[in-house]
This record gives sequence, structure tokens and C-alpha cells, in this order.
Amino acid sequence: MVLSELAVRLNCAEYKNWVKAGHCLLLLRGCLQGFVGREVLAFHRGLLASVPGLGSRATCRSGWGCSPHARQFQPQCQVCAEWKREILKHHTNRNGDVHWGNCRPGRWPVDAWEVAKAFMPRGLADKTGPEECDAVALLSLINSCDHFVVDRKKVTEVIRCRNEIMHSSEMKVSSTWLRDFQMKIQNFLNEFPNIPEIVAVYSRIEQLLSSDWAVLLPEEDYPDGCECETGIYLSESQVNEIEMELLKEKLQETYLQAKEQELLPEEILNRLEVIKEFLRNNEDLQNGLTEDMQKLDSLHLHHQKLDSKEPGAQTPEGKPEVVL
Repeated sequence: MVLSELAVRLNCAEYKNWVKAGHCLLLLRGCLQGFVGREVLAFHRGLLASVPGLGSRATCRSGWGCSPHARQFQPQCQVCAEWKREILKHHTNRNGDVHWGNCRPGRWPVDAWEVAKAFMPRGLADKTGPEECDAVALLSLINSCDHFVVDRKKVTEVIRCRNEIMHSSEMKVSSTWLRDFQMKIQNFLNEFPNIPEIVAVYSRIEQLLSSDWAVLLPEEDYPDGCECETGIYLSESQVNEIEMELLKEKLQETYLQAKEQELLPEEILNRLEVIKEFLRNNEDLQNGLTEDMQKLDSLHLHHQKLDSKEPGAQTPEGKPEVVL
């Protein structure tokens, strides 16, 4: 039964900690979306006011000539060149990696979010607003754009914790790690004492991390799900949704790393095998992840084929297939 599989997973304290930490990231994402959206619009208005030549009447004259790729962008028109200068002027990492490939420069004069994506991690070209972004994308924007007045050390500490959650091969974290995470995420939230939705999430995270989830076994008189001692109630489907979101984000992160060849084919294979084994033991999570697994499997096979063209390498046989 679905609930029995969930019960087994949450009976592992370190996996439960991993899901709790991930749930905190989802709560953080939710409370930041509205705030970030408002601030990005204010930032865009400020740019237009300070440099009138950047406004809606200024249009890209080069078309495809001003199309960025990954971290490379060489504007071919004066308007896009001026926008690039202004963006870099406000970028805290102006001498490092800027993911210009996220952006459509021709939209910069009229679309504040296209400007915001220049301050964010790779892989966000198709995102049209903060409601489509995960926590790390919003945190990176806050960290990289000087419009946000914040203690950046606190931001980077939460980003580091998020990366540790996503890169945990076994999807487990210790109780000691979780307590440290709670301190860091609450330190970050304290930077926004005047933003009601962020203040509200502070107490929710405190309750979540100080509680113990207990799975109720199916009985005629009891609902299926998870219950916290503090009175917070999560149904089985809500917990399942949290798990799915975390696993999808984990797979997408691995895909982006593999696509940019930040991982060796052997590392991709190892990560795939760990998740496949996890899904074989948890059939209730399989269906929602098949597409993401197949996408990563196909990319891994593509890298294998490229490697096989090297002298002395063997050609892998077969078609990409997800076998769980």
C-alpha cells in the first residue's frame, strides 16, 4: 500500500530530516515569490528612471545578433550593450559567471523578469516569473543583485545548505545538520522583519523543524497521513507531493550539471543508479518521475556515445530506457 511505503520511508530518521529540510525550502520559496516579484519591478523601474535611453522606446536593432549563449553575450546593438553595462553595474558577481543565456535581451526594456534572470543560476530561460522558480533561484537573485540590501553571508549559507540537500546521494541528513540548517534559514529570514509573508513563515519553519512526523497506519477511524506533535497536520498526499518536488529538483539539477559536463559519465551513472534503486523500493513515487529519469538517462547515453568515439573505446548498445 502507498501509506506503508511512506511509513517505511519516514521511519528512517535521516530521510525524514531530508524531507523536512526540503519542505522548509518549499516554504521559503513560497514566502519569497511575492516579495521578489515586487522588488524586481521596483529595480526595473529604477533602471529606466536613471537611464532614460533604456526605456520601452529603445528596441534591439540586431535581432538574432543579440542572442546570448550560456555565459557568453556580445551585444551587436547599442541598446543591448547599454543594458548589459547597467546589469553588470548592479551585479555582485560582475567579474564571475553571469548566465546571459537565461535572458532574451530584446525584452529587457519592457520585461523586468528578463532582467532579473541575468542575476540567477543557469537553466531558467523558460521561466516567466518568480512563481515558476525554486528557492535557490530566488536566493541567488537576492544574493547577486545589489538592489537587495541584505547580509549576503546569510544568503550564501542557506544556498550552501540547499545544495547539500540536493547533492545528498542517499537523500539523508543528520539531526545535527538539521538544527544547523534551522539556525541558518531563520537567520536569513530575520533580514526581512517588515515583510509579513516572510515573518509568518519563520514560525512555520520553527514548528516544522522542532516537531516529529508520525505516520498513522490505516484504520477505519483514522485518516491516512502524517501528524506533527505541534498540531501541524500533513496528509499522505501532501507529504508525497513534497517528496516528488524534491526528487524532481534533484534530477533537474543533475541534468543541468550533466548537460554542461560538470559531471563525468560515471558520476551521472552513479547518481542514476542510486535514484533508480530508491524508486524500485518506493513504487508510489515512480510514475511522477519517469519523464525526468528518461531525460537524464538519454543524456547519459549521449555522453557515453561521445566517449565511445575516442580511440579504443567501446560503443554502447541499446536505446535509452528507464528500468526501475
